[in-house]
Amino acid sequence: MKLKAPCQATDFHTTDIYGNPFRLSDHAGRRVMLSFFRDAGCPFCNFRIYELTQQYPKWKAQNLDIIAVFSDTDEQVRRFVARHPRPFTMLADPNLDIYNQYGIEHSGSALLKALLFRFPTFIKGLATGGRPSNNPHIKLVPADFLIDEQGLIRRVWYAQNVSDHIPLQEVRTFMKEGQKSKETRAA
Repeated sequence: MKLKAPCQATDFHTTDIYGNPFRLSDHAGRRVMLSFFRDAGCPFCNFRIYELTQQYPKWKAQNLDIIAVFSDTDEQVRRFVARHPRPFTMLADPNLDIYNQYGIEHSGSALLKALLFRFPTFIKGLATGGRPSNNPHIKLVPADFLIDEQGLIRRVWYAQNVSDHIPLQEVRTFMKEGQKSKETRAA
């Protein structure tokens, strides 16, 4: 079932791709972008990860943590990260437990739409290191959740196709809202 904002983010605990304990609620007091991807080698996903990597230093300084979730195993994601290290938390969820908690959908037509209408993004993803894999969850449709300091989901973005993610401008707006809220609390 799809989530609707505002709502409380479902807490979960797991380990990151390096075996370190991870709990979403440990990020209380910070803004969080929780992003669900298909697999670590997906060219569309790879290009988005590249975009997030470019933005992350500035966003981290502005109190935003990025959590990227992949439907691969830890080993598969680590293999991807070894080629292109990423500065934010990466989680593997091959059994789709976290995906299911957040209502992530599967759609063959979303895959077809992306290949037909977003082919240039696919090529950019290949250029940044993405390579299609034999992941069994090829029809997963990405989703992004912007979570505030109190653990409330303020923005939900369920993709229309497998190349679709929340626009970066919406993340910037979310960050500005957080800065204004912080200034108001300090006054």
